[in-house]
Amino acid sequence: MSLLGDLKRGYALKKLTDMFEGFAEPAPGANYTRNTQVISHWLDQLQGNSPQEITHTLFKQMKNTRRKNDRRRFYAQTVLLALMVESNLALDLATYSAFLSAVSNRQAGS
Repeated sequence: MSLLGDLKRGYALKKLTDMFEGFAEPAPGANYTRNTQVISHWLDQLQGNSPQEITHTLFKQMKNTRRKNDRRRFYAQTVLLALMVESNLALDLATYSAFLSAVSNRQAGS
């Protein structure tokens, strides 16, 4: 994928994390419709990205969040990842690890 694609994917995942982080605070009912529309918009921005790409980018963001010790944001990213795995937009940890291992073995064999 291109650098522009990487940036767009990273930004969309950042915005989705922002939304999930905001869910920790109770939102008035009027915001529910708007939140649904915003989430749909950012999910649409991820179209064309593979589950491997989405998982890789989100894990990188989670690693940075953990380094900053931002527990609230890390929790939001964890919930986002779980929902994306459930929706087949991202890979679970076991599948992602197997994917990385396969890529690593292919590169070592080249």
